[in-house]
Amino acid sequence: MSSFSNIKGDFSGAISAAIITLPMAIGYGIIAFAPIGIHFAPQAALLGIYTTVFGAFIAALLGGTPLQITGPKAPLTLILSTLIGTLCAKIPGTIENRDIIIVGLGALCVGSAGMFQILFGAFRLGNLIKFVPFPVISGFMNGIAVLLIIKQIKPLMGIDPHHSVFVLFSDISSFQPLTLAVGLTTIIVLFLAKKYNKIKLIPASLMGLTSGTLLYYIFSIFAPPEMLGPIVGNINVEFPTPDIFPQFVAASSQIQVWNYIPDIIITGFVLGLLGAMESLLSSVVSDNLTDSRHNSTQELVGQGVANISCACFGALPGAGSVPRSLASFNAGGRTRLAGMICGVLIFVVIMVIGKLVGKIPMAAIAGIITSVGISLFDSWTMNLIKKLSAPKDQRRVALMNLLITLTVAAVTVSINLIVAVGIGVAIASGLFMSKMGKSIIKRRYHGNRFHSKKMRSLSNSDLLEKEGDRIVIFELQGPLFFGSAENLSTQVEEAIYTAQYCIIDMKRVTEIDSTGANILTQLKRSFEKEKKHLLFTYLKNNETLWGFLQVMDISQQLEDLRFFSDTDAALEWSEDDLLKNLPHLTGTCNEVRLEDMDIVNGFTPDELEVLKEKLHCETYKEGDSIFREGDPGRDLFFLTKGSVSVKIRLRERNQLKRIFTFTSGVIFGEVALLDGKPRSADIWSEENTEVYRLSLDDFDVFRREMPEIAIKLIQNIARALTRHLRRSSDEVRALEDS
Repeated sequence: MSSFSNIKGDFSGAISAAIITLPMAIGYGIIAFAPIGIHFAPQAALLGIYTTVFGAFIAALLGGTPLQITGPKAPLTLILSTLIGTLCAKIPGTIENRDIIIVGLGALCVGSAGMFQILFGAFRLGNLIKFVPFPVISGFMNGIAVLLIIKQIKPLMGIDPHHSVFVLFSDISSFQPLTLAVGLTTIIVLFLAKKYNKIKLIPASLMGLTSGTLLYYIFSIFAPPEMLGPIVGNINVEFPTPDIFPQFVAASSQIQVWNYIPDIIITGFVLGLLGAMESLLSSVVSDNLTDSRHNSTQELVGQGVANISCACFGALPGAGSVPRSLASFNAGGRTRLAGMICGVLIFVVIMVIGKLVGKIPMAAIAGIITSVGISLFDSWTMNLIKKLSAPKDQRRVALMNLLITLTVAAVTVSINLIVAVGIGVAIASGLFMSKMGKSIIKRRYHGNRFHSKKMRSLSNSDLLEKEGDRIVIFELQGPLFFGSAENLSTQVEEAIYTAQYCIIDMKRVTEIDSTGANILTQLKRSFEKEKKHLLFTYLKNNETLWGFLQVMDISQQLEDLRFFSDTDAALEWSEDDLLKNLPHLTGTCNEVRLEDMDIVNGFTPDELEVLKEKLHCETYKEGDSIFREGDPGRDLFFLTKGSVSVKIRLRERNQLKRIFTFTSGVIFGEVALLDGKPRSADIWSEENTEVYRLSLDDFDVFRREMPEIAIKLIQNIARALTRHLRRSSDEVRALEDS
C-alpha cells in the first residue's frame, strides 16, 4: 500500500494513537527522571513527550513495520530510571549543572541503545531475539507491573517523595485522602471506560485523566494545595533543539566521564535488547492485523536511528507499542504515514497547549501509570497457577514455567531490571541448552523388526527375524554439537555390546560442531576396536555437514567407513553381510532350486513335476527390463537366481523410484495374475538373473484340469502376500514404538 493512499484513515489513526500516547509519555518521563527531584518534573514530562514526537516520526519513516506506532515503554522507562538513580547517587548535588550532566549521561545510554539496535539489524539478529522463552518475558513483565505500581504509591497517596512509604505507620498525617481520591477516580473511570465505552470515540486513558484532573480542581476550591499534591509544573515550551550533547560536553569537565561508561554501555545494551523485543513483538501483532510480513532488519535499524535521534534531545528510549498500533489500526491507520502524523500532532499539541499540560495533577498521572501497571500483569501466569491442580505431566510443566516466571519477577522487583534481564537471558540460554542437550536420537530400532526393501525368501526372512537384532539403526534429528554429542556417543557405544552393525542416519541433522565431529571419530575407533561395522547415511551427500568435516580435517579420518546415500541401502548391505555369515543361507547370491521355493510348499513330487513342465526358463542381464508398468501381461514369475527390483515411474520428475528388490527364492507378478489388471510397476534385473515363467493360459489349465495345483499356488501366493502385509505392519509398529 502506498504511503499516501490512505491519508484520511492514517490521519484518524494518528489522532487516536496520539491521544493514548500523550498521557503515558508525560508519566513515563516523570518516572524516568524522578530520582533527579520534583523540581525537574516539568522538564522530565517534556522529555517524555519528545520521545513520542521524534521516536514515532523517525521509526515510522525508516522502520520495517508500516503500522507501528513508537513511543516510550514501561520496561525501558524503568531501566533508564534505574540508571538515573545510580547517577544521582554517584554525582554530588553540589556540582554545577548537575541536571544537565545526568540527563546527558542518560542520553549517551539511550544513544548506545540505538546503536546496539542498528547492530542487531545489521547482523540480522532479529529472529534470534524472538527465541527468548515466554516464561522469562512473562516474569519480566509481571515484575515491571509491580514496580510501576510501587513507584506510584507515593504520588497516589500524597506522600513526600523524600519520605519512605512506611512513614504512614509513624505519621498518618503524611497521607492525603484527597490526593488518593484523585488518583483512584482516574483509575476507576479509565477501567469503566474500557469496559463500557463501546463507541470508543474518546480513549479510556483520556477520559480517566480528564476525570481525575477535573476532580482535583473541584477539590482545590475548598482545600489547600498541600492536601491535593503537586501538579506537573510549569512546562517551558520552546522549539526543541538537539543540543543536549554540546551542553553535556561543556558541563562534564567536573566529573570523570569514563567512570560511568561501563554502567552506560551495559544499560544501553539491555535497553537495546528489550526495545528490540518490544518492537518485534508489536510487529508480529501488526502482521496479524494487516495480513502482511514486517522486515525485522529494517525495523531494528529504524528503531535504532529513532532512539539515537531521541538521545540528541535528552529524551527517553522508545519502542513499538501494541496498544498504540492497535488504536491506530482500529481508527483507520494502515501505512507508515499514521506514525509520522502521530509524532507531528503531539508536537503541535505541546507547542500550542503545553502550558495546560503542566496543570495536570501528579496524582492523575500516577493513576494513569498505575492502570498501565495493572494491565501489564500477565493472564498466562494466572492460568499457570490454575494448572497446578492438573494431571501430573501438565502440573510438572506448569510448575517449571511458573518458577521461571516468579524468579524473573522477584529479581526484577527486589534487585533491579538490568540484573533481571541478565538472569532472564541466562535462564533462556539454560533452557535452550537443556532442550538442545536432550538426546539427538529421534528413533532407535533393530533389523529384526525393520527390514530393507529387499524381499527375501521365507527362510532368509526368518533368519533376519531371528538374528536381525544384530543390526541397530539410530535416526538423528537436530544439531550434533557439544550439548548432544556425548549423549549420542554413550548410547551408540552401549549398542556395540549387542549389535554387529550400527547405522547412523544423519538425514535430519541440521548442523555439527567440532565436538560432534570428534565424537564421530571416537565412534569409529570404538567400532574398529571391536571389529564391528559402523555405517553412515545421508552424510557425504550433505554439503554442509561433509564440508564442515573437511574443514576440520575429520573427513579423512572417516574415509574408510561405509557411507550410503540412504538408510535403506545401508540396511540392505548389513542384511546381506549378516546373512552371508550365517548358516543355512538360501537366496542371497546363490541359486535356489525350484523345489526349495516357498511357492511350492505342500506340493507332492508328482505335482512338482507337472508344474515344471509348464514353466518356461528365461534369463536376463543386469539392467534388462522384464516387464513395464501398464503392460497387459498376467504371467507369474519364479525367481531362482539373481535379483530384480520393483520400480515405479515418477512422472513429474521423469525418473524411476525403487520400491522393493526381490532376491532368489521369491515370486513376482502375482498381483496382475490375481486382479487381472495391467502391471502396476516396472521389474528390472539388478544382475544376471534366471526366472521361470508360468503363463496365464497354463495357470487356467491347472485351474480346470488340476485344481489341486491351482489351489496350492493361490494359497502360497496368499501366504506370501499376508507375510508382506504383516511385515509392513510390524515395521510401522516398530517405528511408532521407537
